[in-house]
Amino acid sequence: MQTLIRRNASILFISKHLLYRNSSTFTKNNFFSSIARNNGEETGLYGFELLKSPKGFQRFVDEAIERSSELVSYVSNSPPSMEIIRAMDEISDTVCSVVDSAELCRNTHPDREFVEEATKASTRINEYLHFLNTNHSLYNAVLRAEQNSAMLTDESQKAAHSLRVDFEKGGIHLSADKLHRVNELNVDIARLCREFSENMITDPGYVDIFPESRIPKHIQHLLKPIYRSCTSKESYIRRKHNKEKGFRITSDSSTLSSVLQWVSDDE
Repeated sequence: MQTLIRRNASILFISKHLLYRNSSTFTKNNFFSSIARNNGEETGLYGFELLKSPKGFQRFVDEAIERSSELVSYVSNSPPSMEIIRAMDEISDTVCSVVDSAELCRNTHPDREFVEEATKASTRINEYLHFLNTNHSLYNAVLRAEQNSAMLTDESQKAAHSLRVDFEKGGIHLSADKLHRVNELNVDIARLCREFSENMITDPGYVDIFPESRIPKHIQHLLKPIYRSCTSKESYIRRKHNKEKGFRITSDSSTLSSVLQWVSDDE
């Protein structure tokens, strides 16, 4: 079963495991069966028909929220049973399909319009995820399912227990005021993480390192050499050439990862 997790600093609703995929109750209305088809026809990004154009992300989110809301209502009004676990599994798949597609697109797609629409979709779906993570109807349904363990398989019982524990880790048992504050903080965290990632891509920045000896020779070819004028306190050889060589390290993830892996200088 799927458990509540944090992904990219935002709290996601449920992680990925396959469970009960053959339930006719859900496959006939499954979000994937209506969105992603494999019939040989041209599809959009990642196999989703709606993502043939950047604006498709808006409808992609709309339909995911609509389907998930139907399932939330179903879970909230259903007696304890394995169907609750199945429904929550589909909620996870539905929402995470949007989360994963939006995150992949906004971090890798070369078309700026796709990136912008994916970013908007990511913001909306993460806000909805926070709603799911603090939904008392879902939490109470999981509690009922766990307490009526005789109606569940061993695997479903473990899934219900795991869901209940993770709900409580997210603060659902707190008072209304405190829970609202937790939700606000989670939304802020998600927003700031997205802004940080976008800034790293659009304007990664750099740091200049002197002298060149601080950078191992076998990775110096990865960096841009730079020079600065020497001061009177520096060595005669450096003053003679009136230049000191260093390296400029751009703060993109690939370059930083390579440098930090090999540099022994703590500073």
